[in-house]
Amino acid sequence: MSEQVLNEAQLQQLYQYAMVLSQHRDDAYDLLQSAIESYLVTVKRGSPTIDCPEAYVRTLIRNRYIDHYRYRRRWSSESFEELALYDISPVDLEKVVIDNSELEHLWAKLSVEDRDILYHWAVLGYSTDEACALMDMPRGTFLSRIHRLRKRCLAISKPLSGAQE
Repeated sequence: MSEQVLNEAQLQQLYQYAMVLSQHRDDAYDLLQSAIESYLVTVKRGSPTIDCPEAYVRTLIRNRYIDHYRYRRRWSSESFEELALYDISPVDLEKVVIDNSELEHLWAKLSVEDRDILYHWAVLGYSTDEACALMDMPRGTFLSRIHRLRKRCLAISKPLSGAQE
């Protein structure tokens, strides 16, 4: 069971992920605690070995978050046109320089789904394919969200940069 124990750095990253989703400190702690409890019960029961405990707990956190907000009817659905053409230009979000005030303003305007995508893609640094696999999301959906996210980020950041000049 020693390889199944999460260290402090992993717990901090998991808390950070819960915070990204919930945007509220207490809710993030609740999500993390609930997911860790479920993980420990699974390990204690002698279930098949979990290859990557951190990924398993991250999935538990995301599922609990979704369940919680579906229950409260706050989870909105968004349709995606899988057959539409999207501009997947080489402009990377990582190359856009954003200061703290811009980031705070932008983060507040993003949906939970978009924050989740940004967390996996930009913060954790997963490739598109890795992020799609971890989030259980079709590649086309992921790319269309990134495309829309780029447009939204540019639209939101342009008025801010114009106001600062």
